[in-house]
Amino acid sequence: MTSRWLRALLVFGALTAVFTWPLVARLHVMDAGDSAFFAWEMAWERHAMLHDPASLPHAPIFHPLRYTLGMDEPILGTTVLLAPFWPFTADAVWLFGVARLLTFVLSAFTAYLLARELGGSEPASLLAGAAFALSPIRTDQIAHLSTLGTQWLPLVILFMVRFFRTGRRRDSFLAALFFVLEAYACGYHGVIALAVLPFVALVLLWQRWALILRALPAVAAAAVGLLPLYALHRAALDPLGYQRGAHETGVYSAALESFLATSSWNLLYGEATSAFRTTQANNLFPGLVLPALALAGAAACWRARRWPSREALALGVLGLVAALLALGPEVHLMGRPLAPGPFALARELPIFRMIRVPSRAGAFIALALAMLAARALTRFAPRPVAFGALALAALSETWIAPIPMPAWSQVVDSRRAPPPVYGWMALQPAGTVFVELPMLDIDGIFEDARHHESVYMVRQTQHWQPLLNGYAGIEPAPYVAVRERARGFPSAESLDAFAGAGARYVIVHRSGFGPNKWARIERTLPSFADRLVEVARFDDGDAVYELRLTASGPTATVSAKEPP
Repeated sequence: MTSRWLRALLVFGALTAVFTWPLVARLHVMDAGDSAFFAWEMAWERHAMLHDPASLPHAPIFHPLRYTLGMDEPILGTTVLLAPFWPFTADAVWLFGVARLLTFVLSAFTAYLLARELGGSEPASLLAGAAFALSPIRTDQIAHLSTLGTQWLPLVILFMVRFFRTGRRRDSFLAALFFVLEAYACGYHGVIALAVLPFVALVLLWQRWALILRALPAVAAAAVGLLPLYALHRAALDPLGYQRGAHETGVYSAALESFLATSSWNLLYGEATSAFRTTQANNLFPGLVLPALALAGAAACWRARRWPSREALALGVLGLVAALLALGPEVHLMGRPLAPGPFALARELPIFRMIRVPSRAGAFIALALAMLAARALTRFAPRPVAFGALALAALSETWIAPIPMPAWSQVVDSRRAPPPVYGWMALQPAGTVFVELPMLDIDGIFEDARHHESVYMVRQTQHWQPLLNGYAGIEPAPYVAVRERARGFPSAESLDAFAGAGARYVIVHRSGFGPNKWARIERTLPSFADRLVEVARFDDGDAVYELRLTASGPTATVSAKEPP
């Protein structure tokens, strides 16, 4: 068994490197936006757990807000995979790159284990693992480390199956453990699983009702394990009065044509399916080979006049319920509403209102299809040449390499020294509050990716001082108010906003302003000499201003070569 597992890991590692090229060769390179956010998040979780675990919920962004880690998915279930590397490096960019590739390798491996548990042959199980991990549904989300964190999901199903076969409590607790880990890796998957897995369990439980009582302790343990995650989100969002509206959920729901759409990066289907990329939701086209194999398996059962096995029915229910959930509160086709969606009922429960993107149920669809395809291949036992052709066809449908990485998006290279201002910030007393300018909204990724909020956060891993800046799935209203006032810097309104939020220093990145804006700033700065005192200037044009409430004596400037 050990040798088979090692062989499987080597195969999945090689496929990951090839099918996601050039990611493995650019582990030190980072783009702005979601990738940068997740790199920062894992770095903060590492830093907090090593140095001050009590500070973990209070990530140093959006100052002075607290529980800021709960404004997006904590992804702790993926962060823990990197614990063996923590003593050797704090490079946030490199750790993110490794984590992203590990989600592919481990998702493939755990799906392989599930396929074997369900009776799949060795070749069919290897193909199922690769097909799940490299599914167009997963690679559509390659910048979202949370959504890629599917490595625990197959193990939830595996131990559910074992428990309902044997009734062993150990298996029920293992299913609960991996469910909790999956929820901490991707909160979306955890909440979606609460809607999907009861239907799967019902199929596996049918006419085995005595197992309900045996499962209850494990269900209770899972609930206890998820309480800190729920409490974190509530502590972050309740003070802001934040709730996701039905309209927002509808915008990010799949339409019927989403099941025919895949990423534009997909070499085989990207251009062919462009007409079906009509929503802001995930693209959910799984390819043609896996659905065809699943249907062939169902047809074989039909011809033999027998019902599919209990596990096959459970897999079918898993995929079907996930697909219905992905459609959101209202079913749409090419922009036209057709009928209320099943998710409208789920939203009656408060916990499901936390879901903004119901289409992220796609991971459950991909897993169900991979497992059903493995069962069909095992049943048909095609000759090696035919199996090879099917495997080649299935993997060709997932091909996205080389992943486009335009030069303008490669804004951080952790092999290079960071801008010197960040070394200066690290030398200040711990807890000194900063604001970095310019403060750009989400569109700043395209305006000037170098100075996007998410890049400031990656740079924050060099000093861990609190920032008024921030970027997450939630934009807190107090932060948005500060950002809007910062547009007029330097002005009384902007300085009052910075001071009101507790900032002591203002970092001005000259390269982040166009010539006209910078000329205005230079003309206006002398008017605020009593409130903004330059304390450091660096060769790259970055400057540090101390924010004061009243005028005071002059403060000597320092050079980049001699930080104070």
